Formats: sequence, C-alpha cells, structure tokens
Amino acid sequence: MSDELRLLDPDALDRKRTPRARTSIVVPQRWLREGARLEVALAARLKCDACDGGGCDACARSGAFKLPDDRRPISVTLPRVTDDYLAVRVTNPFGDREPTLLIVHVAAGEAPSEGVRWVADNHDVEPTVPGAPARPAMPTAPPWVGWVVTILVAALLGMLAHFLVR
Repeated sequence: MSDELRLLDPDALDRKRTPRARTSIVVPQRWLREGARLEVALAARLKCDACDGGGCDACARSGAFKLPDDRRPISVTLPRVTDDYLAVRVTNPFGDREPTLLIVHVAAGEAPSEGVRWVADNHDVEPTVPGAPARPAMPTAPPWVGWVVTILVAALLGMLAHFLVR
C-alpha cells in the first residue's frame, strides 16, 4: 500500500502507537451539514489521546503534549455529515514535531469555539488521492436497448403462456 493511501486509512492511523493528541471544538451545525474548511488555534497543551491524560510512553508519562510556542493555527477540513458529532484525524499537524497525529473531536453547537475560524466551504464530494486509480465511469446503454429487452420479455411471456394453455 502506498504511503498516501496508508496515511488516509483510519484503521492504520488508529493502530499507530506514535504520539497523538486530542482536542475538542464546537462549530455551527450548518458547517457540519455543508462541510467547511477551518483554521483552529490550539491551546498550549493538548491531552494525550493514547492514555486519556493518564501518562504513557507516547507522551513521556506526562499525559499531555506541550505545543511549540511558535505554533500556527492548523487547517481542518470537515466533510459533509448528518451527525452532530465526529472526530477528524490531522496527521503531522506540526510538521516533524510531536504529536504526529491530532484527533479533533467536533460537535455541533450555536457558535464556533474560541480560536475556530471558518475559511471556506468544503464542497469536495470525493477527495482525490495522489496515485490512486481513478473510479471507472458507469457504463451506459443506448436508449433503444430498453425497448428491445421489453419486446423480448413480452415475446417470451407470450410463448410461455401459449405452451401453458395447451
């Protein structure tokens, strides 16, 4: 499996034992229904997702990750969903620095959380993955094929009725 496809495989991301943090945000329900591209300013410390803040090897037993002082808001893309709650995985949110995976829990609410800024709509129906094969086009048949099939079925039913009546 290519690195790009492995990166997008949720199960592969969940199996990784690399340092991963967690944060939660609230966004207007409309953003979840229509999809949105956001910028999210993060707190200085984020809870470790692997141990739920209890301390583990991934977070050096601290239960949290101290983020760099020079951090910038991260980009988060929300898909179109009908649920009022979802989790979005952001890989390498700080480049090569830890945590290497950020789980963003998103919930619907009246107004966005502090530090959450709407950037643009997300109208991507199907995201494209570099190197992934294109989806084949659906085959189409000429309109006359439907008429031919209807006539053949009627003829077969007529013959069947003729033999059953005898």
